[in-house]
Amino acid sequence: MYSEEEEEVEEEEEEEEVEEEEEVEEEEEEVEEEEEEEEEEEEEVEEEEEKEKVCKSQLLMVLQFRKSM
Repeated sequence: MYSEEEEEVEEEEEEEEVEEEEEVEEEEEEVEEEEEEEEEEEEEVEEEEEKEKVCKSQLLMVLQFRKSM
């Protein structure tokens, strides 16, 4: 049989373990969120770059058309 002190110590240790696990889970979630945000930002940058390419291409076509007139 455990003494009351031993039981209390064991309960405290279990609580600490649970708290540590929760902290680790929270940190992992934060890291995941940051990674998702970075991916979204990268996608936005890629979309903007693609739009710029299309605009430049269209502008070039217009300029070439004008020049040919």
